[in-house]
Amino acid sequence: MLPNDLRMSQERIRRLAMVMRTLAIVVLVGMFLGTHMPMTGVSTISQLDKLFHFSAYLTLTVCLLASWELTRGTLQASHYFMVWLFGTLYGIFDEVTQIPVGRTCDGYDWLADVAGIVVGLILFGVASSLVSRFFRWGRTPALSGTG
Repeated sequence: MLPNDLRMSQERIRRLAMVMRTLAIVVLVGMFLGTHMPMTGVSTISQLDKLFHFSAYLTLTVCLLASWELTRGTLQASHYFMVWLFGTLYGIFDEVTQIPVGRTCDGYDWLADVAGIVVGLILFGVASSLVSRFFRWGRTPALSGTG
């Protein structure tokens, strides 16, 4: 049987993982709908469009990594690679499938997607390392019951 503090902590982690998975799905669906709706009129915010792509893929990357780490524990390089590969391939799919709905397949949008993925991977890796150090140095003995 787990101590109450540890059980409660694990329940919170499970809930947070579920929130991150749900947010990742919402972001992915929002990205798909936002890029596959036929454009009405001329867009005057083409450079702002790149910021949207960058931000959406950064958010998706962080949500995927966070939900995965909260569910499975510390991620390895192969996990990061799989998230990068998924995001990169989805970005290609997203651009190519815009053609049938009358939108353009823009390589610069895809570059913004990949940049968002890479920055998300880096930010998550740094944040995860800092959080891990905090818990290892300050709280692990109390949570594990060894100290």
